[in-house]
Amino acid sequence: MKEKNGLYIHIPYCEHKCFYCDFSSYTGREDTVHAYIDACLKESEKYEGVPIDTIYIGGGTPSFIDEKEILRLLKGIGDIFDVDPFSEVSIECNPNSVDPDKLNCYRDAGINRLSIGLQTTDDEMLKRIGRIHSFSDFERAVDASVRAGFSNISADLMYALPWQTVLDVRKDVERILNFPLKHISAYELRLERGTPLYGQPQPDDDTDREMFDVILEGLRTAGFERYEISNFALPGYWSKHNYKYWELCGYVGIGAAAHSFMEGKRYANTANLDEYIKKNLGGGSAMVYCEDSDRTEEEIMLSLRTTKGLNMSHVGLESTNGFIIKMVDNGLAVTRDGYLILTDRGMDIHNSIVVALLEELGI
Repeated sequence: MKEKNGLYIHIPYCEHKCFYCDFSSYTGREDTVHAYIDACLKESEKYEGVPIDTIYIGGGTPSFIDEKEILRLLKGIGDIFDVDPFSEVSIECNPNSVDPDKLNCYRDAGINRLSIGLQTTDDEMLKRIGRIHSFSDFERAVDASVRAGFSNISADLMYALPWQTVLDVRKDVERILNFPLKHISAYELRLERGTPLYGQPQPDDDTDREMFDVILEGLRTAGFERYEISNFALPGYWSKHNYKYWELCGYVGIGAAAHSFMEGKRYANTANLDEYIKKNLGGGSAMVYCEDSDRTEEEIMLSLRTTKGLNMSHVGLESTNGFIIKMVDNGLAVTRDGYLILTDRGMDIHNSIVVALLEELGI
């Protein structure tokens, strides 16, 4: 049986660029949307017949563009790829850029999972980080989504924001748990050079840790399970698409700046919007590099992010290995059925553990 891959489609358009954002996104370029979707469909033709069972439309802000373009995109994808009829189909939305008509169109197009970018419930904080929606916009968006028939709704939270306190995070958790969400992603904000917020003071390490502990405790008490370092879900609602990344499954990336992982090789498209459109519509390729993947290193790094853990036999380890015993004795990991699984304490220092394990293996 052929492995079913994931499909990621990047929509690089935004109404406004957030002050922390260093993703590939563009404002004021709505005049190119139609041509961009044409280019995405043209690129997709290279993968005709490839079996997929998850589709993730990310950005940017996919919900910012006309829903008819999303409908056209998904119809074309359905004609090109071998799409499993039970696929998980997700789209990222901003709270202020969805309405009942748009949501009904998404549902009719086959989208069955929404990922809504909230970040924080504090309106003043939202303004400070460059978001152009309010908490009440999020309330309306979730209500409209439920009314449109969506039951699989995810929301993004950020912590370690400049000016943020532990009390602010506690309030965020209490508020977000009042909504019928099935999945919550909780990301630590890392300010990148070149973004407007770069250089602003953030909470110190101890406060950062306390913030995440508040999130962890609050979500677990409400029945959410932590299945990956930054991701929580009610039972049965893990993100099937994102889990493909952590399990090194194949996925196709369509669009400017999109990445693919197929047959052990990694590919990436140019991030330049005009170049991407021109090359694909001109019959060329916007792919800018191709490299072999170091599967062992990637498997260690990615699998240890999850609560499934690392299959030790894949990397030549046993539970009797001295390094593994030391990790278990120090409360950083457990071993179960041949898997090495990081505890919450271990996940706190995930990067350090990965480096030390690679050194232990001589990689």
